[in-house]
Amino acid sequence: MRRAVRIVGVDNWRFVVEDVDGVVEELGLGWPIGSGRYFVDMAEVTYIVYKGLADIYLKESRCDLTTLYSSYPQMSYAWSKFTVLLDLRERGRRAKSGFSPRELLYVKGGLKVLILVLEENTLVSASEIADWVRSAIMREYTPVIAVVDAHGDVTYYSAGLARAEDLSRVYQVEDSA
Repeated sequence: MRRAVRIVGVDNWRFVVEDVDGVVEELGLGWPIGSGRYFVDMAEVTYIVYKGLADIYLKESRCDLTTLYSSYPQMSYAWSKFTVLLDLRERGRRAKSGFSPRELLYVKGGLKVLILVLEENTLVSASEIADWVRSAIMREYTPVIAVVDAHGDVTYYSAGLARAEDLSRVYQVEDSA
């Protein structure tokens, strides 16, 4: 018999699942909430199904990705997030859902990385990105922005903050050289 994960509820942008056979725990996905239950997001469920690691059950019926995505259309952004999750995991990073619907994170050695997943041509203000970078740094994560293009290719960008007065010092040093 195949391993199983049961969706037992929805909490905003993520599912509450019963980790029936320990798949979620073994893969280091989601966030434990006690009694063998976890918060996992659509990207993580998609990863489990895509890799054939377990069957997903919704309302006692085994479901596929088409059923899942049509049942929860508000989570459609998750395909881009899944693309980044898959890419990171295939590169040996044990990425999992982050603190918000568009985030992933992983820890490798002493490096803690928080990733903001964006789709190409999605408008995002500079202040939103700056706020996100500031928040990541305050949590002691290295901020990285992952942009998924229309072909499903992922490009990663390191992110940081600079103050205008810091930039003027850089230009002064370059001018004097």
